[in-house]
Amino acid sequence: MARLMPRVATLVLLLGFAWAAPANAQDQKGTLVFAVETLGAQTLDPILEGRPGNAVYQAAMYDSLVGFNLEKGGVGPGVAERWELAPDGLTWTFHIRPGQTFHNGDKLTGHDVKFSLERQMGPGSLAAAAASMRRTIKSIEVVDDLTVKVHTTSPQIGLPAGLSRAVAPEGAIMPKAYIEKVGEEEFRKKPVGSGPWKFVRNVPGDRIEFTAVTTPHWRGRPNFKDLTILLVPEESTRVAMVRTGEASIASIGPETMLGATRAGLEVLSVPGTMQAIFQFWGTYKPEVKDSPIAKVRVRQALSLAIDRKQVIEHVMNGKAQMPYPFSTFAYTDYLSADRWKKWADEAYRYDPALARKILAEEGYPNGFELKFANTALPGTQFMVDIGTAIADMWTKVGVKVTIKHYEWGSFAPMERGDQAGLVGWASMYRTAGRPDAPWRYDGAFSPESTQRLLGDKENCQETCQEFVKTYRALLAELDREKRTALTDRMVELVTNAWTVIPIIEGMGYYAINTKKVGQFQAIAGRHELGDVFERIPRPEQKPWKK
Repeated sequence: MARLMPRVATLVLLLGFAWAAPANAQDQKGTLVFAVETLGAQTLDPILEGRPGNAVYQAAMYDSLVGFNLEKGGVGPGVAERWELAPDGLTWTFHIRPGQTFHNGDKLTGHDVKFSLERQMGPGSLAAAAASMRRTIKSIEVVDDLTVKVHTTSPQIGLPAGLSRAVAPEGAIMPKAYIEKVGEEEFRKKPVGSGPWKFVRNVPGDRIEFTAVTTPHWRGRPNFKDLTILLVPEESTRVAMVRTGEASIASIGPETMLGATRAGLEVLSVPGTMQAIFQFWGTYKPEVKDSPIAKVRVRQALSLAIDRKQVIEHVMNGKAQMPYPFSTFAYTDYLSADRWKKWADEAYRYDPALARKILAEEGYPNGFELKFANTALPGTQFMVDIGTAIADMWTKVGVKVTIKHYEWGSFAPMERGDQAGLVGWASMYRTAGRPDAPWRYDGAFSPESTQRLLGDKENCQETCQEFVKTYRALLAELDREKRTALTDRMVELVTNAWTVIPIIEGMGYYAINTKKVGQFQAIAGRHELGDVFERIPRPEQKPWKK
């Protein structure tokens, strides 16, 4: 039996997302106004923007080679309606959805796909994955207008996910003929895409404006006639604008949710966008061997001392949930999700009595001293509150916590190099919601990675060695069942090490004026709303249910 990865289905069920599109262009009315804290680089050229900006505003006007599974999150059809991997694992064939056009009327074909991918890999690209694309993609072949083959230097099981907006912006499709005709400078002034929204104008430091396409689109023809994305850095101002109707929707943090609700606004939460975690640095290093945190059971005890339900209720205002293991979610590819959900519910329980018992058995009946770096990545300031809460919980089982707060700008450089300022410490951290787990495990645990939390090249003991072996086997495995088994083994190694420990699975949050927009759902794991704007109804089309 050939070891082929299953094909991605051409059709995606839209259950839970199905509201009627306008019967004709005359039904498109009004302006959807979205207030957001950042517009990133505020460029409409996909090769000059990272994920946040791409997912907020570029997603409106550009389609991606691979899209979303709208029901559960993760990867689904996009510009390519299906794809398959060759038996030798070295060629992905993408089948392009027929009938697509760019906003200037040009047909979207395989030639645009090849051009776009090569542009993302090119010397002028700022794409985070540009270097890895150049390293792993051997060549791109246009078989015909609707078929593209991507030949790789080695098996790249995660390539479709890497070219999906569910993960990154590298799959954005741009118009080859138009860019070659007008040049890059003019393209950046007057960009053309194939998405459900057409570019109107870009006002640096203020806004980006779009207008809806009037013809049917596979992502859905917008219900609103126009879309304006406003840059409003101050959160209280964004909420005030939604309350007065100046904006329809605004991004908010969990600390603002209660106030928004009391102001009569609807609060939308997007599940599976991230995990707040705590992790231990350098536990394998010789200089840490006598430290309490060098012991697996001590690290496990610190997890048992955390009342996650209290964190969810009081820090996250109920808008979060119990986590899966590190960097895994319900929509994670090649994972026995039901098994790990059951495991996590038991393993991440609150049991302070057992925590104290373990500490006593390990030689710390009176606790020990723990240095803890509390920090928050951009856009997740609530992580600092979570860190403060768990530090307090640790003191209740006898741990004497020395907590030090770091701005992200000063913390991030500490994890590079020899990590001298972090070795022997615990710290807050976070994961992002992505369907492919291996990329995050590699970055956290590979001996050659930046974080190298299981071991480095000089100190790679049994668990570290087993992780390397499993991860390499996973990269090369093409059979779905065997790949799932290897993913489960990789997760098992990390969970049993208790080096990186999830606290909660977080969400993205939005304040909504129900007089301006009707009821809608976001995409699980997709914090940003760039791929949702076209599916948002007007309030008279689908009122919010109370």
